[in-house]
Amino acid sequence: MSGARARRSTTVVTLGLTLGLAAGATAQAPAAPRAGAVQEQLLLDNDTVRVALLVFPPGAASGEHVGLDPELGIVLEGELTLITAGGREVLGPGAVRWLPALVPHDARNEGAAPLRLWVVLVKK
Repeated sequence: MSGARARRSTTVVTLGLTLGLAAGATAQAPAAPRAGAVQEQLLLDNDTVRVALLVFPPGAASGEHVGLDPELGIVLEGELTLITAGGREVLGPGAVRWLPALVPHDARNEGAAPLRLWVVLVKK
């Protein structure tokens, strides 16, 4: 796997989906979520796009990271807590967010149910 593809792969797994500028910032830092492995099912990966289904068990988080490519995230089930410099946003089923490249973010499942999320990376 090339260096660029490896970085993209890492971005998808840890992302977060990641997904847009958050609203509703809080003055208090959120508590760290419990440990849990994010599962990825890669559905398409070519020169222009990468599509994956991510499953975050309760307490799982991507950790803050920066994606090299723009991302589109679509929440299927559960709740995604997206944290960016703009604040914190909780996104439920049907929510869609665009996240430009190079925006630091953390994706978390702070709920009690699994989070299922489509992530589409638009490669340059």
